[in-house]
Order: sequence, then structure tokens, then C-alpha cells
Amino acid sequence: MRPAILLAVAAVVAAQGPTAPSVLSRGLLPAARPAPERAMFRPRAGIVSGYDTSPLTAASARGEGPFEELDAGLAARRSGERASLRLDYRAGFRHYPGNRRLDRSNHALNLDARFRLGRRVTLLFRDVGTSSAFGGPNPAPAGDLSAGFFLDGGPEVLHSRTLANTALADVVVALSARTSLGIGGDGFIVERQHRGLTDVAGWRARADVAHRYARRRTLTFSYAFTHFDHTRAFGGADYAVYAAGHSWRIAKRTELDLLAGAGRLRSAGARAVELDAEIARLLGVARGAEIYRLDTWAPHALAAWTQGIGRGAVRVEFARTVTDGGGLSGLARQNLLAATAGGPLGRAWRLVAQANARTFRSLDTILYDSITAAGGATLARRLGSRAELVWRYQYSFYHFDRGPLSSFHRHQASTGLAYHFGDRPE
Repeated sequence: MRPAILLAVAAVVAAQGPTAPSVLSRGLLPAARPAPERAMFRPRAGIVSGYDTSPLTAASARGEGPFEELDAGLAARRSGERASLRLDYRAGFRHYPGNRRLDRSNHALNLDARFRLGRRVTLLFRDVGTSSAFGGPNPAPAGDLSAGFFLDGGPEVLHSRTLANTALADVVVALSARTSLGIGGDGFIVERQHRGLTDVAGWRARADVAHRYARRRTLTFSYAFTHFDHTRAFGGADYAVYAAGHSWRIAKRTELDLLAGAGRLRSAGARAVELDAEIARLLGVARGAEIYRLDTWAPHALAAWTQGIGRGAVRVEFARTVTDGGGLSGLARQNLLAATAGGPLGRAWRLVAQANARTFRSLDTILYDSITAAGGATLARRLGSRAELVWRYQYSFYHFDRGPLSSFHRHQASTGLAYHFGDRPE
């Protein structure tokens, strides 16, 4: 499970833009060798003022209003001949003057450690954690779906804090110069403070084989088994995914990644039902609960295209998979289309734009359909070697097939100043 693309990230992070195409060392999977990256320790901070039209808070009568926000972060890198360490932390603290809205904070932590145990064996440890309230980071498009289940926050529509963490461990063995074997496992947990929403916890085991059959083409075959439980409701599920992938470096800065497969989902849970009229008169209640079981196959697919342009890049992704239901249901079938583009506009300016659209269809617990869309842009103007002036705008749209908030949208516009205490971003 990978939490993954943040639209409402700290401005100093968003201004850095998308990454260029990755080396096809293992297709859709992370590179086995530690990256030859110089040591770096770069704290950053920014002050932002803006306006938010988000309609949902604990007191829904409170409407739109201005806000002040402190954005902070830390990027650290350390690489050696046999090990590398990468740490990224982002945080945002928002205050609404006059008590018109609930204040909030958002945090995201990504830790990646890689160790070469020999010429053929590499050990990888990763940990991804987030803490967010409504209006915070939107989950990212899946950059790595080959391992199976994709952890996604879903359509978070309530002003309620969500805590999520995934810890991963992998061993990658180079069977030959062109073929490698990866075996890994991880544990995950998602806790939501709103008692009406569903929590989830579980574990996953996975394995894959990658073979580079040409200089710029790689085939992958993967299997993953995920078990998870809904910790605030009766029920749980097992999800097994079989998939094959193909990565193709079409040109020096153009890459196409494809993955296709199927997942078998078996789950059980309890749901409310209307009782027969005669039984309801005898029992004195109109509704009851029934145990249900689900055994179905679901498609699992990913297509990603990355194009480097100058010092910037464009990335377009499509994913169809099973994901977390965002607390409104246990699991959901999701379609996702996302695009990210960015890069420098001259020596002093940098632009990043992002957009994504999702459809959800719940598979268990509470049946509902939803459509969400989001888009935004960040424009940064470098002031000297360490400071940046930042402007950003974000738009989100939510539509649900039932409930009192069937359709609503929100806008956020802000401007601020960011300062890098280390070397300026390239």
C-alpha cells in the first residue's frame, strides 16, 4: 500500500516540480542499487496567507474565510558505496482568524534506507506516514501498483483527522545481469478520529521477478497477498493480485510503464437491512443486521507515461484497482486519471501544475458511488539563493450518489514566502 501525489503540499516542495523518467532497473519497482547522491541536509519553512471556501467543518454553518499557514519541511540525503538514506518530511499548520473555522495541521513523512549486502543482494526499508485533516493533502496517483493493494485515503469529506502509516521491507536478489527477484512484506494501519468512519489495519506479502530483455525494455511478473481488518466494525478481507508489467524507455527522456492483472477479493462483514413487516412487528424494530460474504475478481491495471522536457517533465497516469474506501466503506473499486507537469520558466521562475479525477464504487460495508476531482498550480519566483515567493491555487470537487452533501466544491488561493536554509533547490 502506497500512499501516494499531494496537491496541497507545502509550497516549497511543490515548486520543485515532477521528476524525470526513472532508470529501468526493475520496471515499475524501485531501483535496487543505492542512488549515487551527494550528502544533503536542507530544512525549509514558509509563511502563506490565503482564502478557503471549503464548506465542511464540525459546524457546517461556518463558511468560507481567510487563513494563515506555516509550511515547513526537511529533506536529507546520505549515500555511500553500500548504503543510502533518504528522508523527506513536510508539515503545514493552518489558522483561521476569528474562530470562523477549525484550525488544522497536516504532516507527511517518507523514509527510505537501502543497503547493499553483496554484489547481488540489496536490502530496502521504507516507511510512509501521514497525518491530515479535511482540506489537507490529497492522496497521490499510484506510482507503484505492482505489489497489489494500493492504500489511498479515498474521498475524505469530513473535518476529521486521519492517521496512516505503512512500513515496508524488501530483499532484491540479482539472479543475473538482466534478471532480479524481489521478496517483501509490509504492515499498514489507517485510523480516523471520526467514530462514524471505518478504520483498517493489516499486512501484505509480495514477490516479483523482473527481466530486462532488451537495453531499454523490462518485463515484470508479480504476486501479492494482502490481509486487512476493519477495526471499528465486524469484517475483514483477503486480496490476492496476479500481474504482469512492461517498462519501455522509448527515448532518452521518454518512458512508458504498463501493468495489467487481476485481483481476487474475499471479504466478510455486517450490514444493516430492512426487516420483513411481520418480523418487525414481532421484534419491535424495523432494521436488523446481516452477515454477508463477497468473493469476486477485480481488474488491476496501471499505465504511466513520463516525458522530460528541458529541465522539467510531464507525467500522466491511469490506474484501475481496489483501494481503501476513505472511511465511508471498507474497500472500493477506483479509477484514477492524473497528470503532473512542471519545470523552470527561465532562471528565476518555476511552475508546477497537477490534476486528477477519481471514481469510487464501494465493494462492501456501505454501498455508494462517488466522483472526485482536483487540480491546482504553484508558481514560484526565486529571490536570491535561498528564498522563493510562491503563489498557488487549488480546486476540488466532490459528488456522492446519496447523502445530504451529494455535490460540493472548494477553492483555495494563497501566496507566501518560502526560505531554504540549505542549498537552494535545483
